[in-house]
Amino acid sequence: MNAQHYGIVVYRAHAAFTDALGLGDEYVRTTGFGKVVVQSAMTYEREVLHGSRLAVDSWLLGVDAKRLHFFHEVRNLGDRTRVAVSEQLDLHVDLGTRRTAAMPDDVRARLTQFTAEQREAGGHPEGTGRRIRFPRIVDAAQPES
Repeated sequence: MNAQHYGIVVYRAHAAFTDALGLGDEYVRTTGFGKVVVQSAMTYEREVLHGSRLAVDSWLLGVDAKRLHFFHEVRNLGDRTRVAVSEQLDLHVDLGTRRTAAMPDDVRARLTQFTAEQREAGGHPEGTGRRIRFPRIVDAAQPES
């Protein structure tokens, strides 16, 4: 499975998780608010062959007035190995002004409670908070310092 397919799997899981959190289409229609992904990082850990059945476990790691921090773990259902993870930062936006906007207090309180319950139920998955690092490149024409 190539990178595009991993991305589709995570995108669909993210949309379903968003709905489960009460931030899906109904929320958009009734409030005029939504959210946008502003940062996303995918880590591929194992190859997945065509026809493999996959499952995605999702966490809401943190929330504040305007930001939501998500983590998705993709597993191969055949052997339950973790094959990829995706971490993303979403911003809460007012769709009328197209600007970031604070979540309604009741929504933020509910999501904050949800993050606490997830943490109590089993903590955060391994690999959260990774940063993308570019290896140091040595230019052969320049002396090392």
